[in-house]
Amino acid sequence: MSTSTDADQKRIVEIGSEILKKMESNSKVSLFSKDFWYGSIMDWSMKNETFKTNMFRFVDVLPSLNTSSEVAQHLKEYFTEGGAELPSVFNVGLGLGSLAPGLMAGAIKKNVTQMAKMFITGENPNEALSVLKKMRKSNMTFTVDILGEATLSEKEAAEYTSKYQELMDGLAKDAEKWDTNTLLDTDAEGAIPKVNVSVKMSALYSQINDRAWDETKSIVKDRLRPLFKKAMERNIFLNLDMEQYSVKHMTVEVFKELLMEPELRGYKFFGCVIQAYLKDSSDDIKDLSAFAKARQTPFTVRLVKGAYWDYETIDSEQKNWSVPVYTVKAESDANYEYCAKLLIDNYPHIKAAFASHNVRTLSACLHYAQTKNVPKNGFEIQMLFGMAEPIKKTFSEMGYRVREYAPVGELIPGMAYLVRRLLENTSNESWLRGKFAENKSMDELLADPTTKIPKPGMPPAPGQYKSTAAQHTFQNEPLSDFAIEANRKLMQDALKNFKVETTKTVLPEINFKPVTTSEFLNRENPSQSSQVLAKIGLATKEMAETAIQESNKAFHIWKKTPAATRADYLRKLAKMMHDRKWELMATQIFEVGKPWAEADGDIGEAIDFCNYYADHMAEMASPLKVGGVPGEISQYIYKPRGVCLVIAPWNFPLAILCGQVAAALVTGNTVIMKPAEQSSLMANSLYQMIKELNLPTGTVQFMPGLGEVVGEYLVNHPLTSTIAFTGSMNVGLHILNKATIPQKGQQHVKRCIIEMGGKNAVIIDSDADLDEAVDAVVYSAFGFAGQKCSAASRCIVLEDVYEKFSQRLVEATKSITVGSIMNPKNYLGPVVDKEAYDRIQGLIAKYSGQYKVLQSAQTSTEGYFVSPTIFGDVPADSDLAQEEIFGPVLALIRAKDMDQALEFANGTKYALTGGLFSRSPANIAKVRNEFEVGNLYINRGITGAMVDRHPFGGFKMSGVGSKTGGPDYLKQFVEPICVTENTLRRGFAPQE
Repeated sequence: MSTSTDADQKRIVEIGSEILKKMESNSKVSLFSKDFWYGSIMDWSMKNETFKTNMFRFVDVLPSLNTSSEVAQHLKEYFTEGGAELPSVFNVGLGLGSLAPGLMAGAIKKNVTQMAKMFITGENPNEALSVLKKMRKSNMTFTVDILGEATLSEKEAAEYTSKYQELMDGLAKDAEKWDTNTLLDTDAEGAIPKVNVSVKMSALYSQINDRAWDETKSIVKDRLRPLFKKAMERNIFLNLDMEQYSVKHMTVEVFKELLMEPELRGYKFFGCVIQAYLKDSSDDIKDLSAFAKARQTPFTVRLVKGAYWDYETIDSEQKNWSVPVYTVKAESDANYEYCAKLLIDNYPHIKAAFASHNVRTLSACLHYAQTKNVPKNGFEIQMLFGMAEPIKKTFSEMGYRVREYAPVGELIPGMAYLVRRLLENTSNESWLRGKFAENKSMDELLADPTTKIPKPGMPPAPGQYKSTAAQHTFQNEPLSDFAIEANRKLMQDALKNFKVETTKTVLPEINFKPVTTSEFLNRENPSQSSQVLAKIGLATKEMAETAIQESNKAFHIWKKTPAATRADYLRKLAKMMHDRKWELMATQIFEVGKPWAEADGDIGEAIDFCNYYADHMAEMASPLKVGGVPGEISQYIYKPRGVCLVIAPWNFPLAILCGQVAAALVTGNTVIMKPAEQSSLMANSLYQMIKELNLPTGTVQFMPGLGEVVGEYLVNHPLTSTIAFTGSMNVGLHILNKATIPQKGQQHVKRCIIEMGGKNAVIIDSDADLDEAVDAVVYSAFGFAGQKCSAASRCIVLEDVYEKFSQRLVEATKSITVGSIMNPKNYLGPVVDKEAYDRIQGLIAKYSGQYKVLQSAQTSTEGYFVSPTIFGDVPADSDLAQEEIFGPVLALIRAKDMDQALEFANGTKYALTGGLFSRSPANIAKVRNEFEVGNLYINRGITGAMVDRHPFGGFKMSGVGSKTGGPDYLKQFVEPICVTENTLRRGFAPQE
């Protein structure tokens, strides 16, 4: 970020002062005027953070409320139940509590609709046209954007594409009749298009996938190309908008590649956006500048501050990534000025559009343009429709081309946009708020932003962003960002290096030495069933006997190893897995058909288990003093139990196995690993890493084999003290039953830590955000082909939104692709093996004859692929709604109200995970209290539990024992001991 000279600052302040003085005559009416409903709401929001949050959430939900009683109920829930003070405009202007619900609802909807119309030009192009013409009469022009966030289905994407085409055709046709306005319709080089349209990449393709980078780019370009060509044909300026950081790199690449196509290369009325709050924005401008020179035809860059700051900071922290945006507003402001300099330096190869409501920022842009002799019409000023009217008018009167960003669209998709505008206007750091609401001095308004940037080491100012990660000792392993090319290459290289043509051999191991066996099981690639990946050597009962005897001997050594040393072993194992992440991911992509992102999450969770349990063992290792009477000392300590048998599933082939092994080891127990037959190759990778730790001989044994043979033998063995099992309910209950029967020589009660299945439900309330709900249900139900114990297999939808939700869900599901996970474009891969395939297909065939099939399709016969299947109007008490399927099958159930939805949700024998999508505070509280599940997720998907953040496990028939990745999990593997010493000697006790 460059620093300007004192002379620069002096001139910027002079320009800004001139603008502010000119604005006085244009400031008769302000958005912040308390004479208006909107102004009163903004005033109250700036004074009361709780009211602001509730108000904006109410505005967000309002369009989905269809009746007066719903509006009245939500008003009550958001504004009156907490007893908080309300602005008079609510009590009087809206008659809260005094008008009948119908009148009150009408008044509120009218006011919110009017508020939306302040920022949205119309619900359709025809409605917006009169507003756009009025702009031109006021000596301002426009860029039109169709409202809406990312599309969820290819049907929706096609609809958006048609809307853009109709918008462009309609505006171009009408523009033929418009008079030419020299200020608006020409620049330094001549005529420019009268029609200017902005388009979002995510609106045109619902399956943007950074893992399938090249294929996604190709499809996006195919969707955009007709619009770019239409822009040329109809003399329209077309701007490619910037969205979240996750698609930033792809957006820039798509823009550059399209502009280099022969048909498009010579057209200069294309543009893209750079967001100055991004730390790498200046690098992007430098890259685009070099590109513009190579293209030899200019284009435009709209420079904005950025509109997704909250999302970017939260998303990055949740993924434990570096935050891509500046976290201090002054840094963004300073970077904007630096980026503006770069754009001006590259005129005329790049034409700049400076989009800001900050007079200081715009004054700096004007100054830099003047120093480089860029004419007034060599760039333009852009602002949002409905905001900063006095500033717009002043710049227009000063002879600058002012373009308003003019959204068009319906109220519901427009709510996200509206709420962003409301947040922007009420932000503590908003320049508009400082000028029009707080009447800050000219010196404050025009201050150099670099003087406001905190020096390194200074504590954050009040209200300033503060990383929550810095306040928390445990940090989750960061997920891989596949938008980074290097990560995609590492994954592709790991898949190539797997050498699928070489069949691998896995053998049982006792005391860290392989044991030969005569029995083998072929493990085929579920994506290509003719391909044998590995031969799994099956352990025998005799091997199991030797293994447990050796484990029992080793226990007496291992339990004496200091807890700190045991914890260090886990941290070393975590480091190994981190260093070999791509290799481990490739193994489970091949062996169990995990999609890239799912495999990445599985490795990360295994790493997290090791680090988290190591940290917690350090806490548990210190004796806890209990009691407090004089003359005695009582200490509460934990001791290991003995040999722990770990029976792990295949669906989280590293994470669950590693978590159970790590918990048992760090607490001082020895371990016998009995992995699932389907994931023994992955288990062997873990065991080989454990061998590298050089643990005492016999600490961990490796017993791949058949559950009914080696697993059964070890469950019954008298030396087995603890059994950690994750799998089906039937097997889990069988283990529990067997463990209660004492065997000859057994000296302890076996402890069972049993995690079983679920029939997990997501409830969709009548006021749910369907964009979020549909996306989350698709992923929760069909991610990893529905083969997670936490997967959604029931969706209970309130009657009012059942049809709308089910239609959008079906279209979204139709849009996902099924196929080999070797190709990352595929959303849904195979089920794990032929047994699972035959069982699931048999159940689909059975239920297809009983219930309405809303979605199903044919799939490839090369592997074990099952199409995502949705059944509609399923009775809540049917087998389909009661029994676990463990595949990509979802039952939709209607409920008349929330009480019935909860009755249905709780009406199974399971209690593992559940979800709710609702914007009703009362219903959220009700479900929070009454939904019987171990993990409840509100307004998000129900899969993807993370260590420490979401300790995982259920009750009823879903499990026995504590939650994995939680603060009390390790206590399942130890015995609590209380040691009390009498310190009184001959009437004397030491002072404590």
